[in-house]
Amino acid sequence: MILITKENILEELIKGSIKFSLIYPIEKGKHFRLNNSIRVFLDPEHSVKIPKGFEFDGSSVPRFLWWIFPSYGNFFFAALLHDYLYQTQYMHKDLGYQIAQELADIEMLEWSNIINNKNIFKKIDNYLRFLAVRLFGKKVYINL
Repeated sequence: MILITKENILEELIKGSIKFSLIYPIEKGKHFRLNNSIRVFLDPEHSVKIPKGFEFDGSSVPRFLWWIFPSYGNFFFAALLHDYLYQTQYMHKDLGYQIAQELADIEMLEWSNIINNKNIFKKIDNYLRFLAVRLFGKKVYINL
């Protein structure tokens, strides 16, 4: 199992430690599969284990917008983590749905800003994706 922290994520991505595969046929909500288990430390006291075989869609962008906001890219790991936190509704029993969803959205933004921060356009992209999940994610989160 690969251990991922905010301090080592770039190194692990450069090494290619986190393996994905594309799923065929592509189904709604299932485009990619994690090929190895990873433990992600959200902070020193909280971590999540994302199991091998976890399926997710990358960044949930309508297909007609993929030419502007593709569903994969430098932010891909943040999308994986966000999808896992949504699908498992991480900590919702302790925090309640609204706060747990907000936690997942904020984690996505934080990890995106660590990984996808080469220039101002990448930072804007991160923030626009964050705004989209804040605006449209509630319906998806509650219905999982």
